[in-house]
Amino acid sequence: MKKFFVIIALSLVALSAKAQVYVGGGIAFQGEAAKGESAAVFSIAPEVGYSFNDNMAAGISLGLGFGGGATVFSVDPYFRYFFADWGPVRFFADANFNFTNVSQQQGASSSGWGIGVMPGIAVPINNNWSVVGHIAKLGYYNGVFGFNLNGGTGIGIYYQF
Repeated sequence: MKKFFVIIALSLVALSAKAQVYVGGGIAFQGEAAKGESAAVFSIAPEVGYSFNDNMAAGISLGLGFGGGATVFSVDPYFRYFFADWGPVRFFADANFNFTNVSQQQGASSSGWGIGVMPGIAVPINNNWSVVGHIAKLGYYNGVFGFNLNGGTGIGIYYQF
């Protein structure tokens, strides 16, 4: 297992030498109402990725959320494609796979998965920093196919080496 982490660390160092690696993360707030009860979930998701060129990137986000009497952990690898520019604003879509584990305070836990598309925008602050926002989710998540405006919305900041 140690060899695996050493290989990952060395790979990240080698990739960062080409100035195409980015790190960052996002925060999200999600309010839900179900069966007459409401819950607010706050989450933070550190992220690392690699830009193949100006229009394509791949990365992974690890999320940790709290609220509604539960702790949520998620792993979200994605492929990002930038499809349009409007001045400094860049529009993209993330094709992602999602694995989520929810642990309730009572000790019960459940897990689910999903696959879909998350549209977003990126606004550069300077040559290295940018603000990135996701707008929604469209796909198959936890046994349901559909469009979820609440579940995919978040904002983050990235630093590209």
